[in-house]
Amino acid sequence: MNPETPKPLPRNVLALSDEERELALYERVQGSFDDEEGLNLKGYWLVIVRHKFTIILFTLIALVASAIATSLQTPVYRSSVKLQIDREAARIVNFEGVTPRESAYSYDFYETQYQLLKSRGLAKRVVEQLGLESSGQFRAEEKPSFFREVKSFFSGESHGDGGEAENTAGPTGLEHLLLANLTVSPIKNSRLVVVSYDSPNPELAAKVVNTLAKSFIDTTMERRFENSSYAKAFLSDRIKQVRANLEGSERKLVEYAGERAIVDMDAKQGILMQKLQALNARLTEVEAQRIKAESRFQEMKNSGAQGYERISASEVIQSYKEKLADLEGEYEDNLRVFKPAYPKMQRLKGQIEELERKIAEESAGIQSSIKSSYQAAVREQAMLQSRMADTKGQILDLQRKSTDYQALKRDVETNRELYDGLLQRIKEVGVAAGVGANNISIIDKGEVPGAAYKPNLMKNLQIALVIGLLGGIGLAFLFEHLDDTIKSASELEKLVELPVLGVIPELRLEDDAESVALKTCMEPKSAIAEAYRSCRTALSFSLPSGSPEILHVTSSIAGEGKTTTAVSLALTYVQAGANVLLVDADLRNPSLHSELDFPNEAGLTNYLAGGYKVSEVLQNGIVEGLYVMTAGPLPPNPAELLGSGRMMEFLQTAEEKFDLVIIDGPPVLGLADALILANLARATIVVVDAGVTRTGALKGAVQRLRQARAKVLGTLLVKYGQGRSGYGYDYQYDYNYYGCADSDARSRPKLAS
Repeated sequence: MNPETPKPLPRNVLALSDEERELALYERVQGSFDDEEGLNLKGYWLVIVRHKFTIILFTLIALVASAIATSLQTPVYRSSVKLQIDREAARIVNFEGVTPRESAYSYDFYETQYQLLKSRGLAKRVVEQLGLESSGQFRAEEKPSFFREVKSFFSGESHGDGGEAENTAGPTGLEHLLLANLTVSPIKNSRLVVVSYDSPNPELAAKVVNTLAKSFIDTTMERRFENSSYAKAFLSDRIKQVRANLEGSERKLVEYAGERAIVDMDAKQGILMQKLQALNARLTEVEAQRIKAESRFQEMKNSGAQGYERISASEVIQSYKEKLADLEGEYEDNLRVFKPAYPKMQRLKGQIEELERKIAEESAGIQSSIKSSYQAAVREQAMLQSRMADTKGQILDLQRKSTDYQALKRDVETNRELYDGLLQRIKEVGVAAGVGANNISIIDKGEVPGAAYKPNLMKNLQIALVIGLLGGIGLAFLFEHLDDTIKSASELEKLVELPVLGVIPELRLEDDAESVALKTCMEPKSAIAEAYRSCRTALSFSLPSGSPEILHVTSSIAGEGKTTTAVSLALTYVQAGANVLLVDADLRNPSLHSELDFPNEAGLTNYLAGGYKVSEVLQNGIVEGLYVMTAGPLPPNPAELLGSGRMMEFLQTAEEKFDLVIIDGPPVLGLADALILANLARATIVVVDAGVTRTGALKGAVQRLRQARAKVLGTLLVKYGQGRSGYGYDYQYDYNYYGCADSDARSRPKLAS
């Protein structure tokens, strides 16, 4: 085939039958990494898996240390006694003692008893009763163990030769030692408590715990008896004082009643109160009558004698008025016949005047009666008010006189009640003081233990296992926090703010002679082949025109897999039907010829130096449609060659002749070559080694590319798998690809330079 005139193909290499499948595959892979942005349990699990050997080692160290420490500890024996503590003693008598009775819901009672069991006074009593001051067995408990030495070291205490002397010589040394080995364990929802003592000597442990239980009961009885004795003496003194007060108050009451002639003040006050109530009721009635009479009187005054209704309604006055009307009519009739001086007329005139006089007298009598009724009501009201005021004065005077009397009387009653109560109480205390019942009893005595209580090897190993696992996991997360390498696609995308074009899984080769890059061709159904095809799909959508015509592949540092990526991408495009030119532009450390096992006597440097044509340095690839240009001999001035006009001319020609030109460039950091190539290429992708590339190096590389105005399409995360990043892929799509595994392809010879 003539490389000068390759068969043209459409720019969009995805116009194939499997386009939709590959696009769905890419979205599936990319979506799996988007889910990693949130912190979830899966992320935690991946951290643990990555550092599993650290966790296992830390756990093993904790277990071994726990086993050694347990073997160095002195065996300790525990003896326990079970006590029953009731809130009240047995009610043998009905008399109350002086100790306070606890209510059914007094929870602090039991807590008080537990603290009394751990009191220094009780411990001192046990030490004295057992003679532990001179006991060599008891002092032997002060031998420091491994853990006690560690605790003493960090707390600043000293346990040397003088430690024993210090503890035994001090007044409270043995008491503190006894209390330090004493355990009080209440049994939930019961009145029972278990008191335990730990000691290297089993006989001493049983002896101490039994003596402590007995001493606790004895001290409780003694405290109750002492309280009763003190109460009896106090009550006796108090009774004498109260008796004297009672006699004095009674004497004052009698003298006061005799001086003021007070017999029964309460009865007299009751009579006056009844009288006052009766007067008040009568005054109310009289006031009502007076108001009524006053109303009639005022009405009569305002209307006059003739207009007053009661006067006009009188039957006598009405009869007089009727007769008067008859006489006045007769007088008028006769006046037409007779003159006024006529005797008959004089007689009629006299009768008329007599009737008028009687009417006036009758009206005056009615008016006088109304006025008299009103005046009588006023007088009665005034009299009742006067008597009520007099009665109230008597009551107030009686109350003033009885104030001192009532005070003296109350004083007598109070002293009498107090005296009677003290007499009753001293009798009860006297009886209760002689009762020997106790509210504390021993249920199970302490026995000599037959086996050591601690150290417990299994328990210590379990604790060490938990501590080891937690510590190992914490150490793993610490290492993860300190690790600044890039481990996931989401982390990579956030760091450089560029899309992740693909994620290439890590591949473990069984033979070092095998090539990772050729796996895409040799095993087209493998996970790595599928991943590179997904990257090809992403590149096809990266630009409006499809895949970039000249693609520059670089990385931040050397050894991240850019050559493998360049070869694999070239093979995937060839599988899609494109003519691809693969150029090794790393003129300082070329590796493309080693990856493909091609000769490198002539290559890009020969063409750029001007001694060769393109056809002379171009080689046929391992499959049809792939053409390779190796780097050639190492030049002394790589940057000048790459930035020359001949390089630009070469790329322009290759862009016209091939569907895709892939440039395997050098790393970005420390070199200017990658920046020159990024400017010449239509697009650049940055290869990132998962778990190896550091964030600072990658950010610096991307920043340099952007400063050089390079078109950076995105990044490609490679070697992403269980070994480094803790994640892997297993795609098993049944695609039929034509690759180098085909028999015809394997038999096709390479083109010599």
